[in-house]
Amino acid sequence: MSPKKDVKKKEIFVDLPGRELKFTVVEDIEALITDVSDPDQVPCWADIWPAAYGMANYLWEEVLFFPGKSVLELGAGMGLPGIVCGLKGARAVLSDFNPTALQMSGENASRNGVQAELLLEDWRTFSCREKFDYLLAADILYDPLLNPFLGQIFHNNLKPGGTIIVSHPLRAATEEFLKNWYDANLFTHRRVLREVEVEGMLLPRYRIALDLYRSQS
Repeated sequence: MSPKKDVKKKEIFVDLPGRELKFTVVEDIEALITDVSDPDQVPCWADIWPAAYGMANYLWEEVLFFPGKSVLELGAGMGLPGIVCGLKGARAVLSDFNPTALQMSGENASRNGVQAELLLEDWRTFSCREKFDYLLAADILYDPLLNPFLGQIFHNNLKPGGTIIVSHPLRAATEEFLKNWYDANLFTHRRVLREVEVEGMLLPRYRIALDLYRSQS
């Protein structure tokens, strides 16, 4: 599993309360786009987006991971939320369908002292049968064609009593999917809102929603 040779990288710093992390992301994302009509060829994985920062800060400040707790980050990209879980003592599994993304997220984990497991999986053909205590979805529920596959993974790969955390910048497609997917007989739901500031993004500040679904079974 080797990243493309033409991927140019740059180092960025992620500030958490009391901790600075070093990450490598793609320097020129547009250079990786080969076919804008094919969603699989659009490298959304190549940077750390505001919803991932919002989730990472929430995990760092609010979630206590007991020994042995397992976390699967879906569509990990550069792996920030999953790596934060690893720093807090969880067993972190980073998954993505893109080998380059997975390679870079693994490098980012090692760079920050986390021994993360890497899982190459496509949501449309998801073969992993392991169940996890936490499933993380940082701004990945944006495509109505792919969202149903993620909804199935949420049901199939969450342990009884486990928690799904979805973060997003209040996207309409995400809101619509979660509204239709949520079953109050199966999950409790709580929403947390956070303001996130990210240098170099289109806007100086983003309002991020974190939807927490805890299995009642």
